[in-house]
This record gives sequence, C-alpha cells and structure tokens, in this order.
Amino acid sequence: MYILSEKKWKKIALVNLLAWPSRLFWELTDKSIKKYISNWKKILFITNRKWFSSSNICKDCGHIPRCEHCSIPIAKYKNKEQFIHMCPICKRIYENTWVCQKCWWTNIIESWIWTYKLQEILQEKYNIKSFIIENTDINSKNKILKTQKEIQNKQFIISTNIFSQYSKNFIPDLIIFFNADTWLSIPDFNVWEKHFLFLYEFIKKYPTSNFIIQTYDIEHYVYKYILQLDLDWFWKKELEYRKQFNYPPFSEIVVLKYKNEIEESLYRKMSKLESELKYLIEKENIDIEIYQTPQLVYKKFWKYNYNIIIKWKDIKPFFDQAIKRLRIKEKWFQIDWLPNNLI
Repeated sequence: MYILSEKKWKKIALVNLLAWPSRLFWELTDKSIKKYISNWKKILFITNRKWFSSSNICKDCGHIPRCEHCSIPIAKYKNKEQFIHMCPICKRIYENTWVCQKCWWTNIIESWIWTYKLQEILQEKYNIKSFIIENTDINSKNKILKTQKEIQNKQFIISTNIFSQYSKNFIPDLIIFFNADTWLSIPDFNVWEKHFLFLYEFIKKYPTSNFIIQTYDIEHYVYKYILQLDLDWFWKKELEYRKQFNYPPFSEIVVLKYKNEIEESLYRKMSKLESELKYLIEKENIDIEIYQTPQLVYKKFWKYNYNIIIKWKDIKPFFDQAIKRLRIKEKWFQIDWLPNNLI
C-alpha cells in the first residue's frame, strides 16, 4: 500500500511498511530503484544513522543486549573489513553478540539498518556501488570541498540528514527516506515539528526530484501534510496537540536534571525535591504541573539520569523563589530553563 501525491514538478510517494513487515524495500521502492538504475539516474538514500546497524534481537526470547555502563543497546560497527559490537555512548567493545545471553540460542536478527548495512544490501540486491557521506567527511572546509567534488560523478549516495547541507554538486533524481520514523518515536514535545520541517525543507530544496518515504505510521498527520506540502495546516494541527498537553507556546518549562551512580540515592533525592516543590506550589495556591521522568538514556557512563519537569504559563517568579528557598543549585541539580527539548 502506498499513497502518491503528484505535484506539477514532482511526485511524493508514502509507502506503508506495515503491509510488508518482512521487507526492507516495498514493491514501489524496489521497482523505482531498478528503473532509475537502468536509466542511469541518480538516487539518494537517506537513513537514520551512520555506521552499520543498531541492536541485535533474539527471535526466540526477545532479548536485546545492552551496554553494562549505559542503558542503550549495543550497536554493530564496521571498521574497515572487520565488524565490532560497541556501545554508541561509552565506546566499550563487546565480544560475540550473536549468541543470546539470556536463552543461549543463536537465532539473532539485526533491527535498525544504518548506512554501511544499507550499502551492503544495495550491493547484494541490486549490484550497485554506493558512496557514503559521513560527518567526518564534512567537518572542515577542505573536507567539504573534497566531498562535493567526489560526489559530483556518483550515481548512488547514502547519507544521514547532513546531506542537504553540503550537496552542492549532487542533484538526485530520486530520494528515498529509508526509515523515516525515528523522530516520531522519541518522547518529546517538538519532535513531530522537527521531522516535518526536515522533510519539508528537503523536498523544497530539490524541486526536480521525486521522493519515496517509507514509514510504519502512514496515518500520522506529519505525513498527511507533507504529501500536501501544507505548512500552514501542519502548524494548526501541531498547535492543537501542544495546547492539549500544555506544551510551549502554551506553557513555560523548566527541567531539573540529576545523576547519581547509586540508583536508590537518585530516587531519594528526586522524590525529596519533588515533595518540597509540591509543598511550595500548594502554599502559593497555583496550578503548576510537575512530574518525574527518567532521561531518554537512563544510564550513561555508570550514572543514572532523572529529570523533574515543571510546566506553567508563567513559571519564572515561582521558580526564582524555589531556587533560593530550596537551594536547588547547591544540591547539584542542573537547571535547564526553557529547553528546546525534554531529552
């Protein structure tokens, strides 16, 4: 199943991956790739992250191996011709992750597909050699110029979202967003806005290109309005959502961050401060929303990370008072005032 939006100058196809959950490329994507290859057209593949693939999953028990230092799945990397399994945060290298450490079976599959894995799949399936653009290729002016020169005569490019910033000499005929849903799954108030604007600006930048967006959430309003390229209606829908859950611009937010190597000490300190803040709120008789939540990556470098989130329409007078009375800074809490995100 797919939905096609055909404008005067381009086509945007939205592909429902749930219709074919076992396939990496849906039928429309597969046919399009073969057609563009045979006609010597240029294709750009946009994937979520660099390197090879994300976590392994045991098909028998569902176990996902995670780093001992960080609460994040171990990722697979390709170092020249060798594969290594490493934590993306602390960089600790792990031995064989192809044997499940829970049930000891070897029925292991890879989950998310990243740049190097996609390059391997394209080579095996379509016999095409693709060129990967990485952050290290564009971290200086000389490297940017070199990369722009290199991609000028390439037919197939694989990149993350950095491509549009440095793609001066490569105009794709077809752009495929391989796994478009990463932003949608992040628990934050502005991720749908970021995802929509990324797609919108990308599509606007390449007016002669055609687009395929592969997604598991074809009904999401981000994709509904991206097919129409309707920025105004997207903002109306987005503001409805933010108003419903009291997110900016309908409130102000303060995030108090704290980390500790001992999980019980972390909980005690967070709970105590939350109770003290709630006491002040009741005393002032104001309707401030306050709650605790773990950070997106709960454990990093052996330390556990937790947040207290405070939301209100005019929070500064209350919070200035709270900082002084509760000595929040002296208790080693990091204060994130009006943050751009809650991660």
